Amino acid sequence: MNVFLAEYGNYFLIPFIAAAAGWGTNWLAIKMTFSPLEYIGKYPFGWRGVVPSRIRKFATGLVDTTIGRVGGLPAIIEAIDLDAVEDYFLDTATPMIPEIVHGLMREQKRIMWENLPAPTKKQVFHIVDSEMRAGSRTLVKDIRDNFERLLDLRELVVRKCEEDPGLLNRMIYACASRELSFLVYSGIFFGFGFGVLQALVWFFLPQWWVLPFFGFLVGTLTNWIAIQLIFTPVEPMKVGPFVFQGLFLKRQSEISYEFSRVFTEEVITVKEVTNTLLYGNRSDRTMALLRSRVSDIMEHKLIVQLIAQAAVGPEGYADLKDAALDKAIRYAEEMVEDNAFSQSQAKVVQAMLHERISAQSPVEFQDIIRPIFHEDEWILVVIGGALGALVGWGQMILLFAEHLVAR
Repeated sequence: MNVFLAEYGNYFLIPFIAAAAGWGTNWLAIKMTFSPLEYIGKYPFGWRGVVPSRIRKFATGLVDTTIGRVGGLPAIIEAIDLDAVEDYFLDTATPMIPEIVHGLMREQKRIMWENLPAPTKKQVFHIVDSEMRAGSRTLVKDIRDNFERLLDLRELVVRKCEEDPGLLNRMIYACASRELSFLVYSGIFFGFGFGVLQALVWFFLPQWWVLPFFGFLVGTLTNWIAIQLIFTPVEPMKVGPFVFQGLFLKRQSEISYEFSRVFTEEVITVKEVTNTLLYGNRSDRTMALLRSRVSDIMEHKLIVQLIAQAAVGPEGYADLKDAALDKAIRYAEEMVEDNAFSQSQAKVVQAMLHERISAQSPVEFQDIIRPIFHEDEWILVVIGGALGALVGWGQMILLFAEHLVAR
């Protein structure tokens, strides 16, 4: 027995070493796909994760494919109850009107404002409240009718992902954590199977190239096969009593839910939408609408206009309107910090996205993450093969060097 183990024991180690190599190369492929978030090394001898290095491309594709196919921005706006949004802003802003107007006038024309009789001030507050309610209805209608002109959804998503390079990673892991784990651990089983074949070929053909060659096969094929099992077959395929389909595609409803949750909670939030409307590449259109509504509020009731213009003159009145616009924007930014309100709107959009993404065909659905693996898959496979070949060389040198010389 001891003689047998001494002679052939190392052959039995080959499948286990191949299993470890299969796990290690697949693990490294996943790590290189998602990290590091920033470039490490000196070009060209460095690396940045496939996903972080293609943020703009993947984020744009996400908007154009996954979100675009379920209706895009119009579907999101349709899902949101803008009347509820209007009620929220009015209910929040109404108690603050005296404070807002008082602060604005003290900043702009303190002496004039302080000398106004209290009844006149109260009347101003009442008029602003009344006009703000009428103006808000017009503003909400304007936003609803022109939302695609005001908000660039692609810009919002790309900017958010570029500001937070780990965001796309979190979205992918939320959707496909099981599949990514399968990709890593399947390397053990596929590697072991290739290792058995490797040991048999090496036993009958102990040539110097056999172990490195099979190591290369372990490093490439374990990765490639696992990726294929995740995404193929695309459509359910029945073979006898069994139904086969890509692992990712089998969980379409569950993955749709996770994607919708992360997308609405971390990307297209009320805060991000508001910031994009106010400061994005189309913010001039938003400002034109807001400026028009502020002017309407200040000018519609003659008393407010007369008080302001008599006190500050035409130029001062224009400055006052600009100051009112700035004040309105600051308060809007403060109000969208309300997490409870943001979450309530997120749940509505989340439900819509979940329903529509779940209803997609498997071919469309796989585009949530398939392009990420497809983009630089060959690089990861080749790197895995190179590492597998090194493991094969190590096996030959450490386990079979004397045996190979003797042969």
